Amino acid sequence: MLLLLVLVAGAVTVAASARPAERLESDLNADLTVGRVTYLDYDPSDHRVRWVNGWWRWSATTLVSKENDERPPVVDPKRDAALEWLDGQVDASGHLVPIRVRAGYEPRWWPAEIVWDPLQAATTIAWFGTFLIMLGSASHRYANRWAWFWLFTIGQAGVLLYLIMEPQPLWRPRSWPPHTGRAPARGGTGLMAAILLSLTVSLAAAGITAG
Repeated sequence: MLLLLVLVAGAVTVAASARPAERLESDLNADLTVGRVTYLDYDPSDHRVRWVNGWWRWSATTLVSKENDERPPVVDPKRDAALEWLDGQVDASGHLVPIRVRAGYEPRWWPAEIVWDPLQAATTIAWFGTFLIMLGSASHRYANRWAWFWLFTIGQAGVLLYLIMEPQPLWRPRSWPPHTGRAPARGGTGLMAAILLSLTVSLAAAGITAG
């Protein structure tokens, strides 16, 4: 239960980042000035900036050029005019705020998206701890080690399913029989389920963002 609570807390903060509130550049500058910003995420492809107040309240804006009020051209991130402006605003604020510059498509391991360091560390430890428990368990109710391996890695959310369902579902009493009467799913089935789970999570995230 402790591992599950930590992982759910981490997952909730990641889900909160999927639909940031749309705000103005002036709001970003104001938050930087008073030191409310704890994290900045910049995408050079469309000059979008996401930032966090505290560790869960996400906002976003699109940076525009100060010279002609148009979006600057896409260039090398190190010479991006919008990024230079953002660096200047951070320096002027006097508050050290990390800026993550995204480089095209990046495969994402969801605990790495948690921006509050203590929670990210706790979630990472909980994830790997659960992974080791899964590998070290001699028997599973619904799927074997290979199936759960794919659900953990490709499925991403498989770690939550494991803690909810293995070695017995949380909603069942401890006296419930430890076996289902049929063989656990094998690696091939787990791989297919992991792909479907990954697609489902991606579609859900896209729906939250579009909504």
